[in-house]
Amino acid sequence: MKFFSFIIPALILFLSACSVNTEIPAEPDGKAPEGNEAEIQNELISFMKLLEFTRENYVDAEKVSYEKLFQGAMKGMLNHLDPYSNYETPRDFSLMMDDSRGSFAGIGATVRKTEQGAMEIVKVIPGKPADKAGAKAGDILLSADDFSFQDKSIDECVGKLRGEPGSSVILKIKRGNEPEKEIVVKRAVIQTPSITNQGIIQDKTGYIRINHFTSTTAKELDAFLKKYNKKMDRLIIDLRFNPGGQLEVTVEALSRFLEKGLLLVSVEGRSEGSVKYESEVCKKYTKLPVVVLINEHSASAAEIFSGCLKDYQRATVIGVKSFGKGSVQRVFPLPDGGGVRITIAKYYTPSRKVIHEKGIEPDITVRITEKQKREIAEQMMKNDTEPLTVKTGNYSDPQLEKALSVIREMKEFQMIR
Repeated sequence: MKFFSFIIPALILFLSACSVNTEIPAEPDGKAPEGNEAEIQNELISFMKLLEFTRENYVDAEKVSYEKLFQGAMKGMLNHLDPYSNYETPRDFSLMMDDSRGSFAGIGATVRKTEQGAMEIVKVIPGKPADKAGAKAGDILLSADDFSFQDKSIDECVGKLRGEPGSSVILKIKRGNEPEKEIVVKRAVIQTPSITNQGIIQDKTGYIRINHFTSTTAKELDAFLKKYNKKMDRLIIDLRFNPGGQLEVTVEALSRFLEKGLLLVSVEGRSEGSVKYESEVCKKYTKLPVVVLINEHSASAAEIFSGCLKDYQRATVIGVKSFGKGSVQRVFPLPDGGGVRITIAKYYTPSRKVIHEKGIEPDITVRITEKQKREIAEQMMKNDTEPLTVKTGNYSDPQLEKALSVIREMKEFQMIR
């Protein structure tokens, strides 16, 4: 109990110092957060008693280290607030930061969860570690270093495939009717483009799919627009299945299509008040007709992008209502190597429409079946270079087909003040 007798006075001393030297931010209605110093001390004492009781009595001793219990407590505290606030372990925090930069150390393969809960390789990137080790599209991944993938979440599985550059992972795979076998894959840094499936789709119509707003998005968008500017006179931007990304990057991307100084998005929170982001100075494509595709998996930055262009009637938005994740998370590291992601504000479109829990309603709704949605997602994973196919055999993409039909009739955009 030495730890308990030491930490309680230390925490109480810390809180006392905070109560003297730190001004607690007021709630939006002017009320300060509830709880005086005595109440906080009582809660801390209860917490520490529970911590020690758990350490001494829980049946599995390996689960009750201080590290694991404190990490669990931090997760619980933040998960209690909303689905987007969370504590990330050092490993998960490193992976999250890699994603935001558009690169990570992995095996170089695209995977998906099947309806049976198995982990299937959809695509192997030529020349990357999985390809060199002999993995093929269609292989079922059974485990990684004896960690079974059956009935595990996709995030858990992908986390096991990633790691330090140069480290190795032993994958057990099943290929058709062949016996199970193990392959050793040496991880390497994999660059993940923000913009995929790009090119001319039909009749001088450009097409790009932004799969995530990362630090490279604006650079990749500029490269596409420069390459195809004289070959296209209209553009389809596909944001289906786009989970979001960085706000500043989204502002950069929007600035390509809207005049300098126009309000793009407002961010409003307790600690920073209201922050407004305006269209920046950059090469402009303000007259290019645009259609944006969204679905129920388009979230956060994808909703800011589509909602802004819709507000200014700069683009016709087609698909189904987006996810409705319009809150801002701030990420900061902790001394243990982990990090915290916490909601600090909410987004508003230029016309002050609320995105959070509301989503973006398309201008034209095109509903598709679950089977069609699954097939579209698989098409995106299998071929991430050429524009998506509208129809082939039994496959069809009614949302993309509608986008092509609508954009053929669109003229050069003129801003209406």
